[in-house]
Amino acid sequence: MKPRFSIQGLLALCSHPAVKTVVTLGLLLMLFNIVDIAMVWQRLQQLNPLLLLAAIACLLIGYVVCGLRWAWIANGLGIAVSRRRKIRLYFLGMFTSLFLPSTIGGDVVRGILLAKGEARSKLGVQAAASVILDRVNGLIALVTLLTLCMLWFSWPLYWWLFWLIGMALTWAAMLAYPWLHRQLTRHLPFLQQLPLQTACFQRQWWRSLPISLLFQLLIIQAHVFLGMAVGLEMSWPAYAMTMGLIALVAILPISFNGFGIREAGYVGLASYFGGNADAAAAMAALWVIVLAVSALPGAWVLWRLGGVRSLGKKS
Repeated sequence: MKPRFSIQGLLALCSHPAVKTVVTLGLLLMLFNIVDIAMVWQRLQQLNPLLLLAAIACLLIGYVVCGLRWAWIANGLGIAVSRRRKIRLYFLGMFTSLFLPSTIGGDVVRGILLAKGEARSKLGVQAAASVILDRVNGLIALVTLLTLCMLWFSWPLYWWLFWLIGMALTWAAMLAYPWLHRQLTRHLPFLQQLPLQTACFQRQWWRSLPISLLFQLLIIQAHVFLGMAVGLEMSWPAYAMTMGLIALVAILPISFNGFGIREAGYVGLASYFGGNADAAAAMAALWVIVLAVSALPGAWVLWRLGGVRSLGKKS
């Protein structure tokens, strides 16, 4: 009997801790063989700390606006929680993703905590949907920004056709969704619990897209600041393409939190766009620091909630 191939099985295999360990360590070891570690360390020692602080500020502001975006989307789904709480939970999600040894991600944590409480005990589907749609909203803004930045470079015709068709279908689906919702509920009954076709949700969805675009711009600018700090000379569109393409690949669950993929990607893409590989590796190291420092407010949120045990408490 021939073994049956399935996408679910492949994803489960790629998500296995052993596979993630091999991928992460393999990419990092490959990176160590490509770059000159002594030169990377020298660039780190000579960095301007003000530029590092500017990058941290960009990410902190970005997390705040993302919390606001999530609040709008959740409100459109009928979840009434203060914006301040959603911003705090967003920081908590970033912290749990980076620091807590858990098999569930930060998005799952903030979705669970959002659904807690007597008034929201029956809104588990809406809470989970708010987290997923929050990510999708940001992803659409990212690929839209990438499309604009691609105009600065020369790409094969087939790549442009593939990319532009995908973008056109994405925007057409968003514009036509109120009609599509009625069709999809016939095959996906759980969608009946989500008011995605209503004017209220549609208004919140579309007003969230500029926020997502602002977040992506802040992330790119943070990378520009870090690149300036270590002497990585690239154009702004090149920074945008580097950050954006890596962010898309890092979505795949084949490494621990994107480690390895992100660092190897920075070096490879920066070299492709004419940047220095050692400087790109130094920027990658700084980005890990920026991520860690910017997520620390989530530790305060976790402490206020009662510590790690609060994540497993029932509402």
